[in-house]
Amino acid sequence: MDIAEEQLEKIRFTIEVQFREQLVRRAEFPFLQSIGLKDIFQGFTNPDGTYLGMLHLVWSSGTTWRSSWIDTHEEGEDLIRKIFREKPEDTEKLISIHHLIEIQRQQRVNVEHEMEHLLENGDLLWN
Repeated sequence: MDIAEEQLEKIRFTIEVQFREQLVRRAEFPFLQSIGLKDIFQGFTNPDGTYLGMLHLVWSSGTTWRSSWIDTHEEGEDLIRKIFREKPEDTEKLISIHHLIEIQRQQRVNVEHEMEHLLENGDLLWN
């Protein structure tokens, strides 16, 4: 199904308003740019499978998120890759470090829970 340009613009406008409303309700929303997230991408498809485009929100000069629409999924993926390559930080390394720290934290929590369980059941041996 081919959508007329004017109709597509109206659909995209409605989708963008709804997407932004959902985004601002999220607890992390006010902090996204503070943690380095300056680009948000979201693709949209009609129930009949018609691709409507990819919304790209960009944090702009400390006050707002500017928007643009990308017509094809491929163009959107290309832009995502370009932005990822041009980032000054090594995202993969940051994720790896965060993952390691989270594993260590979870291990400490598990040990604490096990100790509590042993104390509650009187199974802890004191030397």
